[in-house]
Formats: sequence, C-alpha cells, structure tokens
Amino acid sequence: MKAIKKIVKGILPSAVKDYIIIKRRQSNLMSAYIYDYKRYLKHSGTRGYTDEIKLRAHIIKEYHIIEKGLTMPEPRLGFGRDNLIALVKDCLLYYSKFNNPNSQVDHAMSVILEYKIFHEKRDFKLDPVVLKTIDELKELSEERQIVATEQIRTTSKDYFQYADSPFPIFSNSRKSVRNYSSVNIPDEVMNSVLDLSLNVPSACNRQTSRAYVFSGDDVIKVLKTQNGNRGFGHLANKVIVITSEIGVFAQPLERNQAYIDGGMYAMNLLYSLHSHKIAACILNCSTVPENDKNQRRATGIPESEVIIAMISCGYLPDNVSIPLSKRSEKTCIIR
Repeated sequence: MKAIKKIVKGILPSAVKDYIIIKRRQSNLMSAYIYDYKRYLKHSGTRGYTDEIKLRAHIIKEYHIIEKGLTMPEPRLGFGRDNLIALVKDCLLYYSKFNNPNSQVDHAMSVILEYKIFHEKRDFKLDPVVLKTIDELKELSEERQIVATEQIRTTSKDYFQYADSPFPIFSNSRKSVRNYSSVNIPDEVMNSVLDLSLNVPSACNRQTSRAYVFSGDDVIKVLKTQNGNRGFGHLANKVIVITSEIGVFAQPLERNQAYIDGGMYAMNLLYSLHSHKIAACILNCSTVPENDKNQRRATGIPESEVIIAMISCGYLPDNVSIPLSKRSEKTCIIR
C-alpha cells in the first residue's frame, strides 16, 4: 500500500497534490471545530450552572459586577438590583448543594454586605425586595462569620509606588483601574509603551499581535461596541484594541494560537502601561458575530485579524477606587 501511494504521489501533478493537501486541511479543520464545539457544550455553563465549578464561576462574575459598581467614578445608587438579587440566590444555592466551603463564595457574601452599607452611608433607600433578599443571607453569613468588604481606596502616588520595584512586587501592584484624569498621554509616551510590549514571545516568532490606539472622539465610538465600560469608558484618554493575525497560521492544530499569542501580548502591554505609570483596564471582546462586524466597522480592523481585547487607559486622578477582585487560592498543579 505504501509503495502504491508513493507511485501515485510521483505521477500526480504538483497542482493536484497541493489541492489534495488543502482539502485535507479543510476537512481536518472542520473536524477540529466540531470537537471543540462538543467539548465546550459539554463542559461549559451553556446548559446551566449545573456543578460546583460552573456555579462558583458564575458567582465570581456576579460579585465582580457589584464590585465594579461600588468603585465607579460616579456610582449610580441602587445599581445592579437584579444582579444582586441573583447573586444572593446563587450563594444560598451553592451552600445548600455543596458541602465545600469556598473563599470566593464567602467573598461574594462580603461584597453583598458592603453593597448594603454603601447605600446606607449615602442615605439611599434600597428596593424593599433587595433588602429582603439580602436578609436571607443573615443566618448563613453569621454561620460563616462573614463581614463586609471594603473596596480599595488609593491615591495616584500610592498606586504607582511599586512601578519601579522588582518584578514580583511590581506585578502584584497592578490592578484594573476604571477612572482616569483629563491629562493627555503624549504620543511619545504611548510609543514607548508599545515598544516595550514587543518583547512578548509568539509561536515560531511569527509576531502575530497588533495594537490599534484610538484617541479623541474615536474612543467613544470604539467603546460603544464593547459591553463592559459603562460608567467609566467616557473618561479614557485612549483605548487600545489588541488583535492577532490569522494569516500567519495554516494548520488546523493552530486554530487557537492567535488567541494565545494575543492574550500574552495583552498582558505584556498591561505591564508596559503600568511601568509607565498609566492606569488601565482590560475589556473583553467576547461578542456575537453581528457585533464583531460592528467593531470592525468602528475600528477599520480587517477580517483576517482576531479582535482579542480592548484596553482603556489614562493617567490617574489624585484619588481613585479599585475593586478588590479577590484571587483564588493557588491553582498550580505540580506533577
């Protein structure tokens, strides 16, 4: 059989052999995406938050929305009503279903208590349904010895005090910031930020990542296509859209590599901004196909590039609030 294949390959024109190779890649790519679809459908929360991992992750997402609301430059009192009610119910559900105390779920309850205190301090009367729902946590929070959190309040000087420190300290000092002053970031500073971020590794050194920097009126136009910047996006001095070029990849096995390269570049860029004492917040570009088209119309980014994320950035005002964004316990597995 091998001998026959060798003979056939020897007599086939190059154009035919190339055609066969391309068709085989297309077939393998389809099989790979079907494999991805089935695995994602089976293990993600698409069908509901049916196990501990899925429910806990949903709780983290819900409480982080509340944390962000508590730290907005101009908080909208009474914000997140439906989200808070759902968060309480999910915390109760978690501890009713799983006998596995978790610091993230406990933190969620602490954020709920802070939400209540936050509004009491401002003499704002919460919806009676919200208050009644929060009271449902009383027994569980006392049993778990839960106390209210307090989001981070800091100054520009304190936030950047470790910008020139050794990397472990520097890295731990960076957090997402959603408040910016009106001071413009000079072009030469932004070019320095981008130059430093270029040392990121990429698959086979193909350097797939791109950064598009938008200023002025374009900031609002671009951020309108992203669903997580309400309440602070209008303050950004610049927005950076990070992409990764698909054209540098060829094999079905590389179908996710653009996201990997782009993700590493995004983190490198965040570190570069921090080292230049520029506050930043990374914004997801998880979106539906129609909005992907909207983003491309707003930015002029070609279809050959995957839009990885956006980063809003600017210089810090004198005083700022930052979400706690609690980190989970160590998740490394050493074998």
